[in-house]
Amino acid sequence: MEIKRLNILRALDQHGTVIAAAQALHLTPSAVSQQLAVLAREADAVLLEKHGRGVRLTPAAHVLLGHADAIATRLEQARADLAAQRDGRIGRARISGFPSGIAGLIAPALARLKRTHPGWRFEVVQYETEQALPLLPARELDLAVVMTHPDLPAPDHPRIELHPLLDEPFELALPADHPLAERAEVTLAADLVDADWIITAPGTACHGLLLTACHQAGFQPRLVHTSTDFGAQLALVAAGLGVTIIPRLAQPELPRGVVLRPITAPAPRRRLMAAVRRGQGPTPLLDTLRTVGAELAERGAPG
Repeated sequence: MEIKRLNILRALDQHGTVIAAAQALHLTPSAVSQQLAVLAREADAVLLEKHGRGVRLTPAAHVLLGHADAIATRLEQARADLAAQRDGRIGRARISGFPSGIAGLIAPALARLKRTHPGWRFEVVQYETEQALPLLPARELDLAVVMTHPDLPAPDHPRIELHPLLDEPFELALPADHPLAERAEVTLAADLVDADWIITAPGTACHGLLLTACHQAGFQPRLVHTSTDFGAQLALVAAGLGVTIIPRLAQPELPRGVVLRPITAPAPRRRLMAAVRRGQGPTPLLDTLRTVGAELAERGAPG
């Protein structure tokens, strides 16, 4: 049923005759009669009955009019919601991130949006960069916080575009009784050529970043222990089994016997970005993630 036909029925009820209703609606009487006939077929009900020289609404027509106001109200609400959606005041988004990206960027951004854009609804899911990227063109994600990774799309990718959020340094985690613990900062080439390393598995971003930085420094790191959990890596460091690198956003509470030291260039760094579908346009979520990233960069990220 079209709302305009319900409005014609409402006009007939208000004005009493087809001619008067037609005049009020700036239609011809024949157009009013035709539209009411269509409405009767759509409703599968008799809506008009003869009354003297004119017509009047049947009980079925009054039942239909009882719903007309509710229908009109919902349509007005729909128009208002569509306008709000166009203006960015309401919306929905499914977001992914790796654990430290969720903790350091996504959660603070959503906390702000809860206050500034209460009409938005978000769903957060955890995916690593290589898992998240294919889900964007498939429309299973609307935004993914991703990091430096071999699978990152090129700048001219036809479906995905990247927006920088934060360039994040890694720091060296080493035992507190290690000779380098007395230094204000350490250098890969001068200080860590002979170190035993604890790092994530091959194919992960942190593994690749460590290899790249060490190769730039002119040596092959000795990779001894593997763990994808930063807390487990730090426990191995505390046990005196090697050193590792930890990105600042991912730094948990340090166990006793572990200290962090900055690494001079060439130092491992990861770039955090927001990946979205190309042509998606700006959203409050993307803008707020950028703001949080800029604030973290200004104060040096947590740590």
